[in-house]
Parts: sequence; structure tokens; C-alpha cells
Amino acid sequence: MEFLCSRNGGNICIVGVPYDGTSCFRPGSRFAPDGIRFFSHNLEDYSPVLKRSLCDLPISDLGNIEVPSHPEGMFENVHSMIQKIDIPVVLGGEHSITFPVVKALKERYGKLTVVQFDAHADLREEYLGTRLSHACVMRRIIELGCEVVQVGIRSGTEDEFNLMKEIGSLVDLKELPDFLWAVNSPVYFTVDIDFFDPAFAPGTGTPEPCGYSPLDFFKAIYNLHPLNVVGLDVVEVSPPYDPSGITQMLAAKVLRELMLKFFGG
Repeated sequence: MEFLCSRNGGNICIVGVPYDGTSCFRPGSRFAPDGIRFFSHNLEDYSPVLKRSLCDLPISDLGNIEVPSHPEGMFENVHSMIQKIDIPVVLGGEHSITFPVVKALKERYGKLTVVQFDAHADLREEYLGTRLSHACVMRRIIELGCEVVQVGIRSGTEDEFNLMKEIGSLVDLKELPDFLWAVNSPVYFTVDIDFFDPAFAPGTGTPEPCGYSPLDFFKAIYNLHPLNVVGLDVVEVSPPYDPSGITQMLAAKVLRELMLKFFGG
């Protein structure tokens, strides 16, 4: 099944990365790309807030990238695919899949600002024996030379919070529209579904209480000024822990609204 309103030949390319090889608590996000596609068909193509239709966008669904179980192989396959894509919209998978996507885009554009919506800092140097863990993804992205904006972080080590303070990456959701006015580089959005409170998104591998509501998120997104968004992803949806489908449904709507907000004209 393809994502809602997909057709051949579009330069906005949806790809799935069914990978959860470094998930450290509850794996299952490898099933999310197909789950999110399925629930996208419960959405209307039209956003009444943005007054645009997803079917007016040149969207192609290229299916899932074949990935091995080890992070190095996943990285190579994803990086190679993204190099061939104009505007990637990536369905995770766990958060480690963001690193090779961002690396390919940083190589293409030279400058890149990565806006991370997440409960967790993901700034560890290494975790469980690998530097490519989903717990390390933002540390690797910073090492690429990307500017990083982190929103919603409420879990991490003392060292991670000290690093965020040092580099000034932590931004309150309400302050995000004003903060991004100063950004003039290409932008990549990465949305870890555990940014949302588990009451709204229980189907994730590492749920963290005291998160944001979808209303909070969409209000902030709608208030953003036009940005040069060159790609985005939604990660860490875990269908085995989402029996009602509400997390996959939320992920599909996040994708629809982000695409319409930034690719809709």
C-alpha cells in the first residue's frame, strides 16, 4: 500500500526504513512504515487549516528501503538511496535512520538546520556498544556540522543536558516560531513520535510521560513562517504497542500537515 495521494514521478519521495536494530527497550518500529501508510488512507487529503490538498502535491511513494539488521549496513543503504532523492519524506523505523538521511542532505546543501521534536536528547557518545544507536543520533548529526534545534526534550543524562545548555540547542515549543525566524539555511524536520505525551501516542518504543499534545504541536507548526524545508521524517512509531492505531494515525497526520505546510505552494 502506498501513502495517501502518491503517484509516479513526483519529486517529493516517500520512503520507508523498516529498521529497529538498536532499539533499547521495546522494538517494533520496523513495522511502522507500512502501518503509517495504511492509516494515511483514513485521512482526508484536504487540510481545512492549511486549505490545501495532499493530492495537489507531486508525491511518489518509493516503497521501503531494504536494510540489514546491523546499523552500518542500514546506514549505507539509506545514505545511498537518499542521495538519489530530491525531497525525502522518510517513514521510520527507529531514530537512528535519521543520521544517514541528514548526512546525505548535508553533503548536498553544505548547510543544514535539523529541528528535532523528541522526548529524548539522543546525544550519547555511544550506547550498548555502538555509536550508531538511536540514543546517539543527534550527537552524530552535530558532528556533521549541522545546526540543531531540540524541542520537547524531557529525558536524558546529566551530560546530555549539559551539552544542550552549552550549545544552546534546547528550545521551548512556544518559542519555536520566533526562534526559527533567524534560520536562513535549508531545514530538516525529524519528529520522534514520543515527543507527544503517551496519552496521545502510546505506540512507541520508549514512552515518556509529560509530553505535548497534538494540538500544541500543530499550533506551533501552523505559526511557522515559510522555511526552506528539504526533507522530514517521523520515527519511533511501534505498531505492536499501538493496537488501536491512534499513534500511526497521528504520525500520518503529522506527515500530511508538514508536507502541506512546507511543500504546498
